[in-house]
Amino acid sequence: MNQQEGTTERLNAFLRAELAAVHAYQHALRSLNGRLGEDSARILGFAAGHQRTVAALQTCIRALGGVAAAEAGTWGSFAFLRDAVSLKQLLEAERRGLAEYEAALPSLDGEVRELVEHELIPRQQRHVATLSGILSDLAPA
Repeated sequence: MNQQEGTTERLNAFLRAELAAVHAYQHALRSLNGRLGEDSARILGFAAGHQRTVAALQTCIRALGGVAAAEAGTWGSFAFLRDAVSLKQLLEAERRGLAEYEAALPSLDGEVRELVEHELIPRQQRHVATLSGILSDLAPA
């Protein structure tokens, strides 16, 4: 496997995780049924952010001559269609996603590295911080 194929394979792994993240956030919104109040808009924003990442990854994969994955994987420690999604699980999945992006960074170059370093990692960091805050606010005093 050449370097370009390896990069495409890694990007498709990211893409499957991002597709799963979109579904997980959509599922969380349905299962929480408005109980988060104003935080529901933040959660919806996370889903939209992951959807933008899906589009960016698909573009990168196609630019490399690859075929973008169409199937979502699992995200975090749960399969989003089978198990109830909690905010804590979403936070843990965001943390794992951040760690995966950071671990991949040294092996990436060019536009792919820029995407991961300047868009995906900062977005994951924002999601981790915001979800941590929401969970902290929901904790009993």
